[in-house]
Amino acid sequence: MNNRQQGFTLVELVIVIILLGIISVTATSRLIGKSSFTAHIARDQAISITRQIQITAMQTDGTLNACQRLVITNVENEENSRFGRPAACSSNDDMFSDVLRGKLAEVTFTTSVTNIYFNLLGRPVDATGKRICTTSSGCKVTVHSRNGETASLCINSEGFIREGDCV
Repeated sequence: MNNRQQGFTLVELVIVIILLGIISVTATSRLIGKSSFTAHIARDQAISITRQIQITAMQTDGTLNACQRLVITNVENEENSRFGRPAACSSNDDMFSDVLRGKLAEVTFTTSVTNIYFNLLGRPVDATGKRICTTSSGCKVTVHSRNGETASLCINSEGFIREGDCV
């Protein structure tokens, strides 16, 4: 007689549980999609664009150039939302990486300042060279995604650009 029991070993059960975990994580990420991260990704892109424009402006002779300013189109319609270099500075806007268009990123932007120039020290100024973002709240830009997520970035009076609220 053979008294051997039928069943799975502990190793087999652990392997099946691990495989089910991997499959469920993969399936969950496919169902959630990028929409839950859209605002944060767009904010990170906006920080990079702002720093790129700031560095370009700091490498000039000190004159405020309209093509070296940050333009934030403050509209609720994502078709026209824009963050980056002015559209008039290029005939083919899609070729440049220093523009974030709301339509493509599925986001909108809100801010109190829509045009920001940078001086030789990288500090934010207006078209006349007067310092801006000098209040305790700095220049805050909020990115809103379609699913209601928000993320913000702050440009302070000294030109430091970071994620989060201005304090």
